[in-house]
This record gives sequence, structure tokens and C-alpha cells, in this order.
Amino acid sequence: MIPSNYIEFRKKKEIGDIVTDTFKFFRRNYKLIFKILAKTAGIPFVLFLAVQVYYTSISFSSTLFNYNDPLGSFNAPEIVITALFMYLCLFLYLSFLFTGIMCIIESYIKNNGEIKEEEVLQNIRDKSTVTVLMGITKYLILIIGFIFCFIPGIYLTVPMAMVFPILIFEDKGVSESLSRAFEIIKEEWWVSFIAIVLIGLLWYLISMVFSIPMIIYTWIKMFTVMQEGSFSDPSDMFDTVTIVLTIISSSMQYIVYLIIPLGSALVYFNLNERKNQTGSLERINSIGRSDEV
Repeated sequence: MIPSNYIEFRKKKEIGDIVTDTFKFFRRNYKLIFKILAKTAGIPFVLFLAVQVYYTSISFSSTLFNYNDPLGSFNAPEIVITALFMYLCLFLYLSFLFTGIMCIIESYIKNNGEIKEEEVLQNIRDKSTVTVLMGITKYLILIIGFIFCFIPGIYLTVPMAMVFPILIFEDKGVSESLSRAFEIIKEEWWVSFIAIVLIGLLWYLISMVFSIPMIIYTWIKMFTVMQEGSFSDPSDMFDTVTIVLTIISSSMQYIVYLIIPLGSALVYFNLNERKNQTGSLERINSIGRSDEV
């Protein structure tokens, strides 16, 4: 029995519907979503926050900004290694975040509006290896696209947003997902791009709200330090309050980021429905079966 508040993913949607359903699905299922993601993406997320705090700390304490001794104790290798480890943790978090959201949606569709936790967790475990490979491939393609020319990077944003939905919903491999992503966006790139940009803009605005306390405190701290004439030591800018506000701001920014894969999934189903109409055909068949009964 399909509940009355069921969100239909496999149907054609306008851009406004995609954005609305993204937040609607999150609002109705956020408790279970957070519970599942805590068990799968939680460890790399916590590691990322911890390393980020350490990275910020050594960056501020570095004498790179010390005018009296600009190179005296600047430890470039430590900063570079810490930064690489920080981005590794972020990459793992985002990869498992995308996979987790896709598996949650898959369970929701399969079970007519019910998300089965154990089913989702098992699916994520089964996909863990291909998830990492897909993530590496996706971000390498995007990095190369933006390095060589900005416009190809923008173009690649849409098909790369489709690779994780294809990987999970169509149960394809890495290379098959990539080729399918370019196939599915043909003649629908602009619609998909606008939807992705709108969802990304909303995420940015929401994440900025959580950054306001840190921004205000940083400006107050900077003004105070400059008034006291002790700005020659940038480490004065980094205290316990800064650490706490940094953790809160960064954690909320990347927690709210889950609306990006949610929106990507809805964009994928919209594209797939426009080209294949699998959802419409399935609904027609289900009506036929119910009439026979």
C-alpha cells in the first residue's frame, strides 16, 4: 500500500518540483537519513572535522605570516600533508554521502515509501568499493575539466552529477555509469544544469547562515587585536571560541550538503523519465494488474 504522502521519484518534473521534492523528502525522512549516514559516512566526517581544526591551527600558528621571521619555523611539509589528509577524509565522506542517499532513495522506491535501514546499510556495504572508484573517477574528471578550461568543467558538472544515481539505480559499473551519464543528458543539459545550480545555490545560502557567528566573531576578534596593536602574531586570532565556531560552521555546511545528492537523484529520475518513461509504464502496468485482481 502506497502512503498518501508518498513522493513519486520516477516521473517528469519541472525545475520547481525538483527543488520542492528535494526538501520535502529530507523533511519527512531526516531522522532515518541521519541515522543511516552516521553509521556509514560518520567516521570520515568526524576525521575531516578534526583534521580541519588541526590544519587551521597550524596555518594560523605558522610564521608564514610573521613579519619578524617569515620563514623561521614555517613547516610547509606538515601543512601540505595535513591538507592532503583533510581532503582525503572529505572525499571519503562525500563518496559515502552520495552512495548513502542513493541507497536510501532506492529503498524508499522499492518499498513504496518505506526506508528499510538494514537493507540500505547492506547495499552501501556491497557498493563500498565501486563507490570509492566512482568518486575518484568523478572528481578527477571534474578537476581536469576545470584546470584545462573553465567551460568544459561547467559542462562536465551535469553528467558527473548523474554518475552516482546511475551507479546505484541502474546497478552499473564505473565505466558504464560514465558513458550512460553523457547519454542521458543529451538534449536535456540546460534543464538539468539550472536545477543543479538552484539546489547548489540554496545549499550555499543555508550553509552561509551557519557561518554567520564565526564571521562576526572573526571580525570582532580582528578588530580587537588590531586595536591592541598585537596583529604581528596571527596566532592570537585562533582561540577556543574560534575552534568551536569553526567546527559548528563546517559540520553544518557539510551535513546540509546532503541536499545536493538528493537533488541529483531527482534530476536523474526526471531525465530518465523524459527519455524512457519507465515510471509511467510501470504505473500503467500496476493499474492493469490491480484491475485484473
